[in-house]
Amino acid sequence: MNHFLNVKDFGAFGDGIADDAAAVQSALDKAENGGKVYIPAGDYRIGRTLYIGDGTTVYADPEARLFVCEKSPKKRGDFLLSNRDPLDGNRDITLMGGTWDGNFDGKNNTKPSNLFDPNAFSGSTLNFVNVKNLTLQSLNMRNSVVYYIRMAKLDGFVIRDIRFSSDRRAFNQDGLHFGGEVRHGLIENITAASGQTNDDMIAFNADDSMVRLENLDLCCGPIEDITVRGVFAENCYTGFRLLSVNSPIRNITMEDIRIGCRHFALNMDGARYCRTPLIKPGEKPGGSGLIENLTIDNITVSSVENAGEKALILAETVLKNCRITNLRRADTDTRKPTLLITNAPGSYGELTADGNTCTYRLDRDEFRWVGDFDSVTMNSTAEGTLD
Repeated sequence: MNHFLNVKDFGAFGDGIADDAAAVQSALDKAENGGKVYIPAGDYRIGRTLYIGDGTTVYADPEARLFVCEKSPKKRGDFLLSNRDPLDGNRDITLMGGTWDGNFDGKNNTKPSNLFDPNAFSGSTLNFVNVKNLTLQSLNMRNSVVYYIRMAKLDGFVIRDIRFSSDRRAFNQDGLHFGGEVRHGLIENITAASGQTNDDMIAFNADDSMVRLENLDLCCGPIEDITVRGVFAENCYTGFRLLSVNSPIRNITMEDIRIGCRHFALNMDGARYCRTPLIKPGEKPGGSGLIENLTIDNITVSSVENAGEKALILAETVLKNCRITNLRRADTDTRKPTLLITNAPGSYGELTADGNTCTYRLDRDEFRWVGDFDSVTMNSTAEGTLD
């Protein structure tokens, strides 16, 4: 390709046997500050983290596959690819095309049993922290040990045409995992093969446990001003997670969503029930977190594999000016509510279905709904628990 640096000109073999990390890295180094790298079709074994710097564009052929080498032990800070300078920040990074494979079956590519080992391998395949103007497009993400793509401290990003697939399910396989301090983004056309993702397909985690190995070197903080269009999963664990306990999530617009899920289509539980809960029973009796100006339109949800979770949409967070319209269920499981609002004193709103409107106002009880609805508005008199 004209004006592109071809990694094979730097010594890459693409035969799936040789370690091509040094050759690919040489091309990335040469391309920094305005250059472009081309990765032809082939299998590229990557034995150490690849680093992409400012002003770099990578285009991988649709038949190019880069995979994490299994021969060396993994530690904190190891990924298939990361931006070069998460501490001081990078800008204008573009990654397009190809398959990016976490190779979770590799003998050294495993998640440690100690979730709190400060030197542990996070298990994530791609890592972008502290980047201004990030573009990820037409990526085939496969076989991640934990998160497929983890991100935090982004300002201005476009993520489109991403597909998740895996030879088997693995724990904590989030698709797009966002930590805190993420602003001004567009996410569109995100799809998953059946069974994927095996955790949150898209996680907006303004808060989380920062001492867990998956989140080392991420951060908590606001998540704001993001548009999401076109998300499809036939059979994922959870479609979306919006996790706010001390940091706000604001101005999120979603449309054209179709989620078949084993647990939640939309989870806003404040991490009450995970292995590292952020809210323990009895804590924050006045309501926790803040999700504000959330709009979701044209969403189809269904419960698959007879999962027994509380509801398809679970709200246990302070909500202000939140609205869901045109929701349809593609299943007939009346045991599982479509919507459950609980642990949220001060919540109030109204739901319209089949031309009829019902209002709710919560003190200590809950509001639940089974079936389709045309619209629901969700608000709260509580102020939440923001830092």
